[in-house]
Amino acid sequence: MLDINKVKGFLMAPTETFRASKGDSLGAAFRFYTVLLIIWTILAGIVWVTMSVWAFQDALARIANMGFFGDMLAKALADSLGFVVALNIFALYAFFLISLVGVFFVGFFWHVFALLFGAKRELRQTIKTTMYASTPFFLLGWIPYIAVIGWLWYLVLLVLGLSEMQEMSTGEAALAVVVPIILVLIGALLWGAVIAMLMAGIVGIWT
Repeated sequence: MLDINKVKGFLMAPTETFRASKGDSLGAAFRFYTVLLIIWTILAGIVWVTMSVWAFQDALARIANMGFFGDMLAKALADSLGFVVALNIFALYAFFLISLVGVFFVGFFWHVFALLFGAKRELRQTIKTTMYASTPFFLLGWIPYIAVIGWLWYLVLLVLGLSEMQEMSTGEAALAVVVPIILVLIGALLWGAVIAMLMAGIVGIWT
């Protein structure tokens, strides 16, 4: 079962709650994380399926209004609604499995940078921090647009959690979170630039 008091603690008094959670086992943290993940998956599933069905039906209506051939195409595509729903359910299931296992790899990723900036405790504490810091995202991440707030809140809790669980200063913990994000963004920009130049070169060859 979900520990509601712990959920409230991470949302309302995160520093004190992380401090009190230092002695939690990794299994207890993982169970807490898994219950929240299940709740998110169910709520996100309802939203995703509802929105995809609405968008699909709206698209069919627009196609049907394009004339005779549009009407024929809309009727032909009408039977694809089940596929759209199944695709959303499959995506959610894949996200669930990836998140269930991936949290350990994400925890390891944060731990590498935490060590770089002064972490004093073992990997287990960082993985627990990653699991507990996910609380606001799982509570808000299923809501369109509001999910961004949940993700930003996750990063804030990650900083506070690393500070407590790894006995780092708040500044050191902030660097351990911000620096890898900046590096990932730089990498994405460089990759985008490489792809853009590659595409420009291909276009140049054929023109």
